[in-house]
Amino acid sequence: MPSNKKKGTSSKKKVQDRRAKQSASQDFHAVAIEFRELLLKGREEYAKGRSYAAVEKQSEALKLGSEKISRFEDSLTKAHALIELALAKSAIQTDFATGEEWNKLNQEGKEISSEALQIFESRISSGTLTRFRKEECWIDGSDYSSAVPHTERLGPIDYTQCININNMFGPSEDTIRSIKKAIMFCKRFISSGYVISLEAGGALQGGLPDGIIETLSTNLQQHESVVRGEISARDAMENMYGNDDREEVRHTGSLMGKMKLTHKKLAKDTDRIGLKYCSNPECEKVETHPKQFMLCSRCNWSAYCGRDCQVSDWKRHKKDCKELAVKVQEEKTQNKTKSSLQVGESQRVLTIIRAFHHFAVAMSKEMEETDTEEAQLVEYMVKPKLASAPLGSVQLGMQEVAFVWSAIWSMEKKDRNKMIREFLTKMDSYQFPRPSPDFGVVKEWGENGVYGHFAVVKYTKKGTIMLHEERESNIIKGYMAVGLTQPVEDLLAAIPQPLPHFINTALIPFKKVVLCQGTIMPALGHLSPKLEAAAKAFVDGSDVDIEIIERM
Repeated sequence: MPSNKKKGTSSKKKVQDRRAKQSASQDFHAVAIEFRELLLKGREEYAKGRSYAAVEKQSEALKLGSEKISRFEDSLTKAHALIELALAKSAIQTDFATGEEWNKLNQEGKEISSEALQIFESRISSGTLTRFRKEECWIDGSDYSSAVPHTERLGPIDYTQCININNMFGPSEDTIRSIKKAIMFCKRFISSGYVISLEAGGALQGGLPDGIIETLSTNLQQHESVVRGEISARDAMENMYGNDDREEVRHTGSLMGKMKLTHKKLAKDTDRIGLKYCSNPECEKVETHPKQFMLCSRCNWSAYCGRDCQVSDWKRHKKDCKELAVKVQEEKTQNKTKSSLQVGESQRVLTIIRAFHHFAVAMSKEMEETDTEEAQLVEYMVKPKLASAPLGSVQLGMQEVAFVWSAIWSMEKKDRNKMIREFLTKMDSYQFPRPSPDFGVVKEWGENGVYGHFAVVKYTKKGTIMLHEERESNIIKGYMAVGLTQPVEDLLAAIPQPLPHFINTALIPFKKVVLCQGTIMPALGHLSPKLEAAAKAFVDGSDVDIEIIERM
């Protein structure tokens, strides 16, 4: 009779190995939490101006990581902590130090920044700056977390911040080299769609600071001018930062030292965080990082850069305060879903749409010469409201927005694209507070927008599946569409009958998603029998072979 001894021993060893891995995982998570708390305490001290205390906490975190976190020495976790330490030492140098202490801190800051930069550039060389290790970022169910309190800064954003810190120690051949490398990385990262992959499996939507390539390119020109002897290093620093910007370069993160209390589900894309403008119309300041400005305690919506602006604006704001409180609830609902743009992103798109619609109705010769019922309706119903107002300053009602969209899609494609080119030229002459919206996406709308009749056939967590029959080829295509400020499912909730629903709208490309334009009308006119049959078959489950397009 064969013996089971070997088999039993092997099974026992597997159990022991599994338990050992579980124990190691628990130990690591405990260390990671301790590490994160030290960085948070350091950030809180730093935000209060207690930079010496911040340095102590950050140094403790780095010591703990070196002793107890595996693969720490060339990790993004260590690089993040080094940046925090460099910022705190820079604050001491700026606010307190003189003489020998100043020189010592300057040299230490340079060395710390250089050490962090070596980690980032090593990860670029190995192709792993956008691939987070298990020790750097891990999945907990549907959430993700890391050993640092600002997960959304880990990797690419920290890298560009490190370049910025390193540049402040003065132009040189080394800074020119590092800036060029950073520009190349940012271009590749943007073209990849900002994808962050995880060693543990899965992927995240990454991000970069707004306008980073333009900023780096400007800095590169200044550094090259210094090295060529055309300007002084002092003049270059003034050109790059100026007195108004130096505090923003140094102070990052949030005033309270944390982005979200849970440290989970931190913003996956800096665009989705949404930066607020000071609500005082006389002030043009914009947040340099999320949650920097204080909110009105009554409506919890309007943000102010300081107490003086809030007091100055109270007479105007108190009329709107109650209504704005409603927006807070809308924002909470919007941020919970993945089938619509998140608040920061949607506000930027709405800004783009408002300016584009204003230009199309009140300033475009092409729209004026379009001889369609939709264009004529806009001429009489919407144009009088916009004619004398500054561009983008008027918020149209939903019905008016629907009229304008219909008029834009009724234009000949060549006329629409000509109008869009003129619009983009016009927007180049406007100075928007940074980070300004990317008006260039309108060109993609004109080229790749899909409009007309759609059949809504399925709601999913990722978006709403909508079928459309192409006019020229008569091919049925499926699109995974997300809503602008709320899911398409919510927009159609008032329709009592089961799917499919037949509607008239347009889908436009936006970054990595297919975006519904934000207005939906019941399908008007003759419906294609082919689209009706395809929709019914899809809902019944008898025809699911249609390819679903998730990115135009």
